Amino acid sequence: MKHTLNILLIIGSVVPIAATVFVISVKPAGTTAVPTAQLESTPPPSLPPLKTISPSQPEGSGIAREIQLHTHILDRPSNKIVQYTVQEGDSPSSIAKQFDLQPETILWGNEGLSAGAGNLKIGMSLSILPVDGVLHTVQEGDTLERLETLHGIPAQDIFEFPGNDFDLTQPAELTLGQQIIIPNGQGPILWQAPGPVVVSGQGRNSPGFYSGALINFGTGYFIWPVNSYNITQEFWSGHAGIDVSTDFRQPIFASDSGTVIFSGWDDTGFGNLIIIDHGNGYWTYYGHNEANLVSVGQGVVQGQQIAESGKTGNSTGNHIDFRIRADGGAFLNPFDFLP
Repeated sequence: MKHTLNILLIIGSVVPIAATVFVISVKPAGTTAVPTAQLESTPPPSLPPLKTISPSQPEGSGIAREIQLHTHILDRPSNKIVQYTVQEGDSPSSIAKQFDLQPETILWGNEGLSAGAGNLKIGMSLSILPVDGVLHTVQEGDTLERLETLHGIPAQDIFEFPGNDFDLTQPAELTLGQQIIIPNGQGPILWQAPGPVVVSGQGRNSPGFYSGALINFGTGYFIWPVNSYNITQEFWSGHAGIDVSTDFRQPIFASDSGTVIFSGWDDTGFGNLIIIDHGNGYWTYYGHNEANLVSVGQGVVQGQQIAESGKTGNSTGNHIDFRIRADGGAFLNPFDFLP
């Protein structure tokens, strides 16, 4: 009896061990067992850096655009106007991004800027609204109802906006010179096209343009006028082109073949300006150059250097203002044409 009991104890000890060995060693066919310790010691993959450079074209064939995956919004009161001092290289578009606003709001919040996005000067103090909209200075005869008509926002919304500090228990009283925030309101934006004024229906036959025979004609395909850049201002209602930051005297190239119809100083704020007629329904503009290297009536080919970049005219830093126009008509968004 004792001998039988010993045998049973031995069998009872062996069976769990065998079962354990069986469980560990069994694996699906075609797989490789991985020790538990090795899995625990494998570090997780690291995330890519927040700020990356993503080429839009294969290396050597295009322009590398800088992508900022996070925009830092400056701390500011939620309902009050703050002041901002214009820095080198600023534009309404770049300032608006800092405060999570539309670029139109930078113009509408500062009287005198609505005449053009190129009126910024280094050291200028700007009023930054807490929301998109308009800053209105009360004039003789103004009422909330008149502001509603001017800016398209209900008088009640203007009255109740906390930043205007109206006593909501009393009828609204406006005082001469009072500044009132029109939340989500709109105002006029007026700007003059660079170069001579284009007379409707006359195109380059307008005074100030070369009207002789065209020398070269475009390919219908545009290239970037500079190599290696950052966009500092995009196409929007107050800026009918794109601003591209450059180094001083960086080469500027013809975006397509054509004939120079203007090359000289522009009195509207674009400094040394070149305009090329491509003979296929398009003109291109190159503004703020330090030096123009081509003359009126000269034929140019795509990729030929035509200027050296600078900051002449109304500019807060070295850049090129590049524009595409439909044969003396409307300005078009260059991003719709560039590779």
